[in-house]
Amino acid sequence: MSRSLYQKTDCTKQQAFKRLPFGRDVIDNVAIGQPTADGQYSAIYRNKALPDRNVETLHPDLDTYHKFFNNSVELFGDKPCLGQRPYDYKTRKSANYFKSYTYNEVNQKKRNLGAGLLYSLQQNPYKDSTVEAHRKIDDHIRDWRSYGIPNLATDNQNEVIEKSVSFIISIFSANRYEWILTDLACGAYSITNTALYDTLGPDVTKYILELTRSPLVVCSHDKIAGILELKDEFPEQLKAVISLVSMDPYDTIDESLLKKAKALNVEIHDFDQIQSLGASHPLDELPPSADALYTVSFTSGTTGSRPKGAMLSQRNAACAVSFLISSEPQSGERDKAFIFLPLTHIYERETSGFALCTGYYLGFPQLVMDNVKVDVFQNLIDDLRIFKPTYFSIVPRILTKMEALVKNLIKDMDKKDANEVNKIIDFKLKEHKRYDGSQGTDFYHDNYAPYKQLREYMGMDELKWMQTASAPVAPTTLVYLKASLNVGLRQLYGLTECFGAITCTDAYEANPGSCGSIGITGEVRLRNVSEMGYSIDENKGELLLRGPQVFKGYFHNYEETNKCFNEDGWFHTGDIARLDETNGRIHIIDRVKNFFKMQQGEYISPEKIENRYLSSNPIISQLYVHGNSLKSYLVGIVGVDFEKGLKFLNEECGYNRIDMTSEEMLQEINTVQVKKKFLDLINKNVGDKLNGYEKLHNIHLEINPLTVERDVVTPTFKIRRGPASKFFGDVFHRLYELEQSLLQRVNAKL
Repeated sequence: MSRSLYQKTDCTKQQAFKRLPFGRDVIDNVAIGQPTADGQYSAIYRNKALPDRNVETLHPDLDTYHKFFNNSVELFGDKPCLGQRPYDYKTRKSANYFKSYTYNEVNQKKRNLGAGLLYSLQQNPYKDSTVEAHRKIDDHIRDWRSYGIPNLATDNQNEVIEKSVSFIISIFSANRYEWILTDLACGAYSITNTALYDTLGPDVTKYILELTRSPLVVCSHDKIAGILELKDEFPEQLKAVISLVSMDPYDTIDESLLKKAKALNVEIHDFDQIQSLGASHPLDELPPSADALYTVSFTSGTTGSRPKGAMLSQRNAACAVSFLISSEPQSGERDKAFIFLPLTHIYERETSGFALCTGYYLGFPQLVMDNVKVDVFQNLIDDLRIFKPTYFSIVPRILTKMEALVKNLIKDMDKKDANEVNKIIDFKLKEHKRYDGSQGTDFYHDNYAPYKQLREYMGMDELKWMQTASAPVAPTTLVYLKASLNVGLRQLYGLTECFGAITCTDAYEANPGSCGSIGITGEVRLRNVSEMGYSIDENKGELLLRGPQVFKGYFHNYEETNKCFNEDGWFHTGDIARLDETNGRIHIIDRVKNFFKMQQGEYISPEKIENRYLSSNPIISQLYVHGNSLKSYLVGIVGVDFEKGLKFLNEECGYNRIDMTSEEMLQEINTVQVKKKFLDLINKNVGDKLNGYEKLHNIHLEINPLTVERDVVTPTFKIRRGPASKFFGDVFHRLYELEQSLLQRVNAKL
């Protein structure tokens, strides 16, 4: 079986793009074969558009991400490629326009940067021949062709994959064009990279730098002090770190830091200096093999303090790009992608890779320096109004904020306009339900000025679709935003271990809630999880993945790698899925490890319960369900938007006060009497979707209780249940021991 979708005898690499994306079949899965004889595993499912095989890339001439980008330079050389708002370091404000660089300009900058990084490291006076990473710097020009071997994750007992890796460059900043440029430069010169997490604290930064033995960190200037502090505190563990490259001008770096760096044997340059070095000492590209490691992407992790580094090859990257090209629209003449989600996570690197490889103009958020606190949502709206993208990726919590904003905008309209807009939304809702792909296009409705102004207010004048992944989102939110903003919304699913997303829905799915179909670069099946009540006979079980998009194992952690693969090479995702009987689409409904036993002996799956409440109750923006083995009922931490909480108090509880502050709203909504009404509402909406013992009996409400800063969720907003249980320990004591069950209290009174 061929590993490419098309062969050289079929078409050129450029012609391959013109044949994609696939038609309607690409949104469904089909079963291949039968369940296993022992009844433990379901049939294998593949994408309906290509049921006979998995592919690694579109064309034999595009087997690496590096080749994909260079192909874009050939095709789109004079088109805008990367852009962001110029930043004034004195006023700390961004300009009200985007400055762009063409594909040709980015390509030259990539070459200058890559050559400059290598030259600066080779000339670095602090190299130590006893440090392996430093020896690899000196030997890079000789050895680059040898990097990368075809071994799979389960064939790495002696860490032969890790031994076949270049030295590793770390990238440490918020999203900006220099981030992508550094990534492209590393790929062009066969250098593996990794990303450091700002949100996980200095301990994780130190751990990643030590594990990867990274000699050089490319970072924004506000990260320099923290890195030097770690180098000072752990000189032996971070012995490899000898160079920092600031994405910001050299004169923004405090003189004391420059002196400290010199004392610690660390050179500091800025981005322009490195590019100038590369221009003065040019070097032909050193193109990576398909097996060479593209990146080591560290999972944020829901347990433990040490994230695992997923080894992802250039082949994995080519797979991920090929999957999206086969499923989503390529760029038109003026199409733009806004890169909003953190590039530290592989998902946005995947989507930005897709955009770069299909000719989009990528825009980046306004720069925020020196840990200044900002309103992320308002900044996003400001950027969108200027950039006006064609599509962008987003997370559920931002979607719920958009929903609340749209409803407030409609409420502020005069009565006639509000009534007409709501009629248009109702029309769209009905049309979208008719069939997959139904956009509900109507000339009068689409051009009714107050309705169009909803899009324009948010900078969505040119927006065709948004896409979301990483966490559950209420289907009601999806359908409402599609109808009110006249845009498509895709749901994707994936993990770091499969280079981000590997499934995708249609932008106009008639019945939202699924994660769509598996891509052409993978296949799935289900495993029985009888201890949790999930059976393949009901099309439910743990989702398993296999195919060329799946990673090459965890960096220097073969033990953990071996745990997550079975003997047939299937990767255990840990997610419980339901496969639709009619179209094979994937619905994520639970997690394998997230269950515990209640006092009465019943097993509880908190993630399943959280998903049910969130999908049934738009009033809830966040939920963490907690149980105690000595108690017979569940309690929860509930996130509620200020506007929705205020509306509930006024409309459901008769407060008749619209002038409350957020503190006053929270004080009132957390009284026992009000919480009882709130529980009645959300439990009624859940209905019989949950058993009685799975329903919440008491809650604590906050506006945004689950944050990374509190260390209770990962940067992708998955709940870290151990730390969360400790953080909210006093709250749970109050709910269980003082207030107790509000449902049982009422029943007792009756």
